[in-house]
Amino acid sequence: MTSVGATPGRTFIRLLLCSGLLALVSLTACRDPAAASGTALFVTAQFEPALNLTRLRISATADGASVPTSLLPEDSSRALVNGETFRVLLDGAANGTQATVRVDGLRDDATVATGEAAATVRDGYEVEVTVRLTASNSGTFCVDCPDGCCREGVCTSRTFRTCGVGGVACEICDSDRADTCTNRGTCGCGDGPACDLNANSCRSGKCFCGLLNACGPGLACINNVCKCDPSTCAGCCDGNSCIPAPNKNQCGRGGEACKKCDKRCNPDGSCD
Repeated sequence: MTSVGATPGRTFIRLLLCSGLLALVSLTACRDPAAASGTALFVTAQFEPALNLTRLRISATADGASVPTSLLPEDSSRALVNGETFRVLLDGAANGTQATVRVDGLRDDATVATGEAAATVRDGYEVEVTVRLTASNSGTFCVDCPDGCCREGVCTSRTFRTCGVGGVACEICDSDRADTCTNRGTCGCGDGPACDLNANSCRSGKCFCGLLNACGPGLACINNVCKCDPSTCAGCCDGNSCIPAPNKNQCGRGGEACKKCDKRCNPDGSCD
């Protein structure tokens, strides 16, 4: 269950996943009175299966209060199916007020569809709402295009320069960091993902920093040299080594230079 609070003194709204996971379940099973309580919206998200959604981004308003954006489910490793359901609990919303639910359909963190619906709150009752998601831009999404991507509204075969699957907008892979378009429709270097900040080139299916292999953990490839840098090191930099778990003798955060503490290193990278 994902719980989100509104402004103090105003309506408290929570998002509750049916059966604990965002999954296609029967309406009667999901609407077990023991699982539902108080005033709520029971939301069904309908969308074209070819969208290959992996997450829903949900926001809602009721009685003047808004809910911070929430992502469901936490695990985005599977494709969602048409008819996914969830609850929005409206604790304290006044009877007869208007509630609005907005749902964005995501695929690999990119918004490919959106929908919105409104309903009248009934105090103590669960109101059914159906949100129909449609492609965000007809020119950047193609229906019935499972193995290719969409370029100017046309389903296009997956290649290095037209990378993507499931009908999403085509992406041109960066030739410096990738050499292929994977079966998942993402740019990659060899059998792995595209080279990150720890490399500046992909050659023969492998990432390199200059003439050498890709930099190690916490290091960035800058001007063909591996360096400890705030963009890649969450801990502190001891010369060109990133210390991911700061300690008394090497203390700091955010890629700053390590310092030695008299007593101890605090979690925020400061010394005592």
